[in-house]
Amino acid sequence: MKLIWTTLFCFTLILWTVPTHAQSTQEKISKAKSPYIAASSWPDRIIVTPTEDPSTSFSITWRTDQTIEVAQAQIVKASPDARFDIQATSLTATTDGVSLSHGESQQGKFSYPVNVDLAGVNYHWVTLTDLQPDTLYNYRVRGGQGNWASWRQIKTAPQQRDRDVEFLYFGDAQSGIYSHWPMILRRAWQHAPKAEFAIYAGDLVNEGASDRQWSNWLNADPFILSMIPAVLVVGNHEYDWKMQANNQKDWALSTLWQDQFTLPLSPTLPVELQETVYVTRYPDLDVFVLNSGALGDVALLEAQAQWLDKKLQSSSAKWRIVTMHHPVFSSCGMPLNTVGQDEPDVRAAFLPVFLKHNVDLVLQGHDHTYSRGSIGTPEDIGKIASPMEPKKVKSVFLTTVASPKTYPQKPNRWQEYSHYGAVLERIGENTPTYQIIKKTDNQLKYQSFTTDGKLYDGFILEKNMKGQNTLRIDADLPLQRTFANTGPYRSHHDLAE
Repeated sequence: MKLIWTTLFCFTLILWTVPTHAQSTQEKISKAKSPYIAASSWPDRIIVTPTEDPSTSFSITWRTDQTIEVAQAQIVKASPDARFDIQATSLTATTDGVSLSHGESQQGKFSYPVNVDLAGVNYHWVTLTDLQPDTLYNYRVRGGQGNWASWRQIKTAPQQRDRDVEFLYFGDAQSGIYSHWPMILRRAWQHAPKAEFAIYAGDLVNEGASDRQWSNWLNADPFILSMIPAVLVVGNHEYDWKMQANNQKDWALSTLWQDQFTLPLSPTLPVELQETVYVTRYPDLDVFVLNSGALGDVALLEAQAQWLDKKLQSSSAKWRIVTMHHPVFSSCGMPLNTVGQDEPDVRAAFLPVFLKHNVDLVLQGHDHTYSRGSIGTPEDIGKIASPMEPKKVKSVFLTTVASPKTYPQKPNRWQEYSHYGAVLERIGENTPTYQIIKKTDNQLKYQSFTTDGKLYDGFILEKNMKGQNTLRIDADLPLQRTFANTGPYRSHHDLAE
């Protein structure tokens, strides 16, 4: 493993059931099975992840069985030559042996019962550096001798500050990872084939220790994941139970996270946060990733807040985006007939930093519902933005879901957050979406689409010479979708993992 660590975290898993005969019957249906692809001497689960400077470097991670102790990568600048491969440079990867049935952290040695019948694997990773900006490269990776994966292409980020940048953003996949999630991922890529990167805002899987579920996520579309850098966010479902030898259970981040992903390090942060808190920088656009899953340790949240404050202070980018899993302002109305969920520790740690530095967008997941809200500047505090009424804002907050697991909105919406100046301006229930965000010189254009490719929400943030943002909502948006006008909730528990 690149690092061995864990974070204590407690949470309550809430299942929503609708008290009808049809729902009761639905709950009794066994979860659908999905295929499991065992490791071999051929490379699989190839994924590209960004470094802090994606204009000159990127990382690749892939898997083989444990017979492969030495793996390689090759890279060459793309060209029209038929045998471009002859000019490729070879690099030897770092190899980590991984037991799927056992993990090790600062808390000790653990078993993962869900993987008890799975053989160990090797993960291989390499960070390719000293690349040329805004340049298309061909690369491939190898398992056993001669067992090369097919060539893939990836383009490094440009460095010119005035260059446009387009990227994708997804909320939780988590449920229906085999049956539903690949369709959404592919639809988004078809809609934005020139996306520079994609943000996955946590809860990629339902059980972070389940290698079968990771198999489904990493095989949702192997070419997209190996050609568009994945900005990965830890969610609470990337944590899982670890069983100690004395049968004591500990709730901690699954060791599979660092085994299968290579993400930027943040040396000033505690070891528990490495490869879950980082920054990646595109032209005049900095993306900061936080680990809100450290809910069980306020000190870890505060360490991130201090790190973010310093990073934002030194950032020279015109546009700054933060992504994390748990929303600052929760919209989830679960459990039913209650006031719904809330994350006061996350809000207390991070919101003051967001507002101090006027973070432009906060991209979140977790609530399994769609919400868009904002905090206005003093002259527009409490104002609701509309197509006819632009609004001067400090920050805009988005929560989305990419899963068939969808929850209701809070009955009181964001009324309990009004003293922060936060206003909920658009919602969506029973509606998985994908998002395309495009940065130009003085604008961020945000669009949210339903899985049939239709626009559901959209706005433009326009920044003036003083760095102040005006929020302009798109006209002719469709009616807000709720369970009242889309049909009742239907359980997700029968879907294939």
